[in-house]
Amino acid sequence: MNPSDNSDHLKALLQQALAQHRQGRLAEAKAIYESILQASPGHFEALHLLGAVALQAGNPEAAIGLMQRAVAINPNVAAVQYNLGVALRDVKRSQEALAAFDRALALNPTLVAIHSLRGDVLLDLRRFTEALASYDKAIAHDPKQAETHNNRGAVLVELKRPDDALLSYGTALALEPDNPRAHNNYGVVLAGLARFEEALPHYDRALALDPRDADAHNNRGSALLDLKRPGEALASYERAIGLSPQSAAFYYNRGKALTELARQDEALQSYDKALSLQSDYPAAHINRGNTLVKLRRFDEARISFRAALALDPDNVEAHYNFGKLLFDLGEGEEARAHYARAVTLRPDFFDAHANLIFTLNFLPGETTASQQAHRKNWNDAIAANLKPAAATWAPRGDDQRKLRIGYVSAHFRHQAATYAFAPAILHHDRDAFEVFCYSDTVREDDVTALLKTAATVWRPTKALSDEQLAAQIQADKIDILVDCVGHMKGNRLLTFARKPAPIQITGWGEPTGTGLATMDYLLADPVLVPPAERSLLSEAVIDLPCFLTYWSPDELPAPGPAPALAGRGVTFGSFNRASKLTAPTLELWANVLRATPGSRLLLKSPNWADPAEIARLMARMKSHGVGEERITLIGETTRAEHFHAYTSVDICLDPLPHSGGMTTIDALWMGLPVITLRGATPSSRLAASVLTALDLNAWIAESPAAYVRQASALAADLERLSEFRRTLRARLQDTPVGDNRRYVRILEDRYRAAWQAKQSA
Repeated sequence: MNPSDNSDHLKALLQQALAQHRQGRLAEAKAIYESILQASPGHFEALHLLGAVALQAGNPEAAIGLMQRAVAINPNVAAVQYNLGVALRDVKRSQEALAAFDRALALNPTLVAIHSLRGDVLLDLRRFTEALASYDKAIAHDPKQAETHNNRGAVLVELKRPDDALLSYGTALALEPDNPRAHNNYGVVLAGLARFEEALPHYDRALALDPRDADAHNNRGSALLDLKRPGEALASYERAIGLSPQSAAFYYNRGKALTELARQDEALQSYDKALSLQSDYPAAHINRGNTLVKLRRFDEARISFRAALALDPDNVEAHYNFGKLLFDLGEGEEARAHYARAVTLRPDFFDAHANLIFTLNFLPGETTASQQAHRKNWNDAIAANLKPAAATWAPRGDDQRKLRIGYVSAHFRHQAATYAFAPAILHHDRDAFEVFCYSDTVREDDVTALLKTAATVWRPTKALSDEQLAAQIQADKIDILVDCVGHMKGNRLLTFARKPAPIQITGWGEPTGTGLATMDYLLADPVLVPPAERSLLSEAVIDLPCFLTYWSPDELPAPGPAPALAGRGVTFGSFNRASKLTAPTLELWANVLRATPGSRLLLKSPNWADPAEIARLMARMKSHGVGEERITLIGETTRAEHFHAYTSVDICLDPLPHSGGMTTIDALWMGLPVITLRGATPSSRLAASVLTALDLNAWIAESPAAYVRQASALAADLERLSEFRRTLRARLQDTPVGDNRRYVRILEDRYRAAWQAKQSA
């Protein structure tokens, strides 16, 4: 056969192959293309088209090899470059795919379909601005391609343009109303805008069109979880896992739903499963740690947080959550380091700032000046940047008119701080004041119900942003707005930063002040904040007979006899939370025990459910010469059991540097003396404030040595211990600390004085 005959034969074979190819008979076409290449290994068209068959058959790697051979023969054919780009993208060789698409466009600028594919590759490469330009070119040439609009929406999401993304997804849905992917994507953007109720129908439609879309089930679950419907969310996550059982993210989300349902053991199993599928998953390690904290398995929680930080040393959430654990375990210095790192990494991280500030109250060596400097830094970094609410207040003539007092708290329930501020609501003068409660309380209880009946207006506010809450307070025309939380968990200080009321006061939640330039007053007393320190605070001080008053929602047991009378030696005790058991505190208490032969120490805290924490405490006390046989630990109990435990204690020891507030009054109410060391900060003088108000200054030590002497001397006087058991409750009731109505009348006189000062200013 001469060369021309062979050429004609190959052309005929090529035509046969193309006919089979066009009819979708890929196997037949493939066989003919291969026969051509056997006869002519460098046949350009056969290489290209055999590569196209491989691509259509789902074998992009084979397609790439064939097309690259074709390109080596002739690099100037746009169609080959185009198909090579498609194959390269399929195997995630995105940079090479982009180069192939660019070569195809250079060879044939009219190849408009390539712009959409080029955008897809740029999206893969996270070059979002360039991807958007490619999609826009594709749409300019052909505006009716739903997939291009859909992918354009994905780019706009990455560019933080959610409203524009919704428009793109909406266009995709207008072109293809039954496009499940577009419905799912539309729902994701709505959820990102916190429009969870609107997102749900789109997830439902996506799933009606494609019930096997695991991602849509997962996204639906996340929307339900954000809507506080964890049971339904769990069902969606379970369906997602059933369809895609190897997805670590789905197990992670399932764990979150189980956590919300308080099914902590199952949540832990779900996080463990996620980590078995993907060990380098910092968020799963973090949530696993948080779950272990809830299960009181603190040492294991430490391991989880450290694992997250080993994977991602700059993980803000890991630093923040590890800080919370360390704080609760009394390791304040380490907690401060993690909170400070979180703030450095994310300067606008409000909760980390707040926790850092609160932690300073528990650290030895801090002073009022250093604490206030941190608060000022927080105010300048976050609060001062907020737009103040529009002024709505003006003097209205009668300074004796009925005033509207607003109380803001997440703790309108059984909680220590509530027992201090509840009387202001329960016993307010209804002829002179109206009380508005702005409640972020999540788990309401019988105390919540009682406070609701006493308030003039009760507003649930958990769903409101700080800005929305400020607008509601303005609409209610509140005259005096009172913060009951300080920098503790659940605060709304960024609402106060917007100054929605003409007079703003902080009290009860935290005695150290807020640092807010917009907070006018701090409720305190001359012991808590001595006159010499007041210039350091951002707030002016309103003096009360005592910072605290004491209310109980239920009847408390009688004190009973001093247990030391039974001849078993004196029992010292502290029911303060474990975060207050600092190294100086434990050393001081060990000195008291060593100075008081036969004495014992009873400590009560939920932390004592963890054997590792118990061992750690015992080791610390042993290092100070106190054996574990002298220490009794009680874990979490009911409120009734909590107060009954006081009947096993003779004398309470106050921790340092953060003193006990309501815990001190609990002990006094149960007839127990409290020995305290006056410190250098307001939070270190809480017990001293209460004791001064009761004229019990003899129990306020001015040095550690005096603390030990006073505790030991009191332990030696059983007759006085018995007398205090009989008389302390009546003594409390005869002062504003225990006489709630008397305290509230004084408090309301201070409110009226602040209002009159504002009117005359």
